[in-house]
Amino acid sequence: MKIASVRAWLVSIPLATPYVISRGALERFENVVVEIATDTGLKGHGEAVPVSLMGDPRDYQRVIETLFAPRLLGRDPREIEALVDEMLALPGSVTAAVAGVDLALWDIAGQALGVPVSALLGGRGDGMVLVDYTISVDTPDAMAETARRVTAEGLRGVVVKVPCKDIAEDIARVKAVRAALPPRGNLRVDCNGGYDRAPALAFIRGLDGLGVDFVEQPVAAKDLEGMALCRGQGIAIAADESCSTPADALALVRAQACDVLNVKVPKAGGLLQSKRIAAIASAAGLPLVVGGGLTFGISRFASQHLAASSSATRGLYHQGPGPASQSLTDDITEPRLTRDTVTKHKGSVPVPTAPGLGFTLLSGNMQRFIA
Repeated sequence: MKIASVRAWLVSIPLATPYVISRGALERFENVVVEIATDTGLKGHGEAVPVSLMGDPRDYQRVIETLFAPRLLGRDPREIEALVDEMLALPGSVTAAVAGVDLALWDIAGQALGVPVSALLGGRGDGMVLVDYTISVDTPDAMAETARRVTAEGLRGVVVKVPCKDIAEDIARVKAVRAALPPRGNLRVDCNGGYDRAPALAFIRGLDGLGVDFVEQPVAAKDLEGMALCRGQGIAIAADESCSTPADALALVRAQACDVLNVKVPKAGGLLQSKRIAAIASAAGLPLVVGGGLTFGISRFASQHLAASSSATRGLYHQGPGPASQSLTDDITEPRLTRDTVTKHKGSVPVPTAPGLGFTLLSGNMQRFIA
């Protein structure tokens, strides 16, 4: 089996309402959808995604079409590790673009063997994954109302985004959401690296007694010393922006800079790199949360397979495997993940059992949303 073609499309899907975090607001998801076709007729699909309002997907499309495609043609798509590592090492390579290729290769491998990708990763394809909901920045009352609504729909955990501009207001947001949740509702807070050290410490202290599971990325990605300082305030600290690659995960462990690692499949460079981060988390005895981001369904199916394949992810709530929290108006995959899926499964989503990543690409929607 050989790779016969590599294609990449820029796809833009609007949001029903803006998605607001500490770094700004977003009105649509613009990602690159990758298709790798083989000489046997199999086609695999992947997705290259900007990370938290950073990065231009047009750059990813250019890299895939001009840098990666010529080197992939004629190669065996099942040689995933060799191909992904080769793409990562190329001068001018972009990790997010590699993720699009990586997912398409895993999709082909699973289809070729007739098994779900989770089985290739060492996990079970018939399990369930707990998911939570990310609440965009708004007033405390509006965020509390969102928490009431999504928990009434069956979600058992939420992530509170804070803009990191006023400590008291951010604490008020978290308190309002906590009051709106059921007694055992899981509560996390995400700063997206928006605080400097001193206000981050003050903010974390202000959350004492609220039952916060963890605070994610209170300070800037490169400030591992600041992350380590935040750990001493009585609430667990999760690393997201600080954890993009396996090398980042190693650095965080060595610096004792977090209690939880967060891996986003598109940001890590795909499933191969994500599994390497999962191995580091497992070796260090750290929980691993599979994060979401600005992804279509393609990466969400991939995240389900990842969450089902590591002991470090078990029993945790994850955002990546669930439906987009950011009011995406439509999607390009069938089946489509929605909150009805979560309601039906009482706060979880099922891991796909179909071969490959477990979805069909909707050609009509693709044509409608190609930018």
